[in-house]
Amino acid sequence: MNPLPLVVPSSGPLYEGHFPGRPILPGVGLLDLALRALAAGGASPILREIVALRLRRLVAPGEHLELDVKAFDPDGRARLEVRRAAEIVANGVVVLGEPSPWAKPTAPHRPPRPPSGVPDLDDLLPHRPPMRLVEGIEAETDGGVVCSMRVPERSAFTERGSAPALIALEMAAQSAAVFEALLRFRGAEGGGARVGYLVGARDVRFARDRVPVGQTLFAAVRLSGNAPPLCTYDFDVAGSGGMVAAGTLSTWLTVTGA
Repeated sequence: MNPLPLVVPSSGPLYEGHFPGRPILPGVGLLDLALRALAAGGASPILREIVALRLRRLVAPGEHLELDVKAFDPDGRARLEVRRAAEIVANGVVVLGEPSPWAKPTAPHRPPRPPSGVPDLDDLLPHRPPMRLVEGIEAETDGGVVCSMRVPERSAFTERGSAPALIALEMAAQSAAVFEALLRFRGAEGGGARVGYLVGARDVRFARDRVPVGQTLFAAVRLSGNAPPLCTYDFDVAGSGGMVAAGTLSTWLTVTGA
């Protein structure tokens, strides 16, 4: 397959709230653009699994990118590479096709602690609506946090009352940002929102293809690797309809918030 052009919008809802004063294409936005390009070429537009994904470079509004499909197996597994001229922007292996509902086994754990003395979300996150998906902090756990989430009607991913389930990656990444901000707020560093980036994901399984707009979901993240500014989290996102997605993601936190 010849490289496919990826049309990165120069403006619009993908950048509203991500981030104010410094618009950057969200990592899930880049993944969504890649899936749409594949679907236009006849592939399934539905993401069943992310085997591994690395988001290596930031993407600004209006940039010209290309998607190269390095391999495409009959079972839907595809090895992808996004380039900006000769520079690799992102690469990974995904599996396309209808997901199968499943329940994630729940490991024994301590009862969660209800949050107390929590700052306003504006003081914890650099995101602003409609890109901010966090509605509130439900609980703090040992090494993690649980946040309530909602896809707003004005979301860039909303289409006919729902959004693709890959939005769960952004929900988990924003929950990780909340966790890190709470640590700073209660530690010696002091509070203050900092810009962070989703830089990787692996072993992510999706239990459905879309989630309804306005439905409350819960994103739970647990720190599994810490080598600042890089952190790794195990996550799951679920709601009243069951699991949406679960897996592992990595984030990169800026030093100054810019």
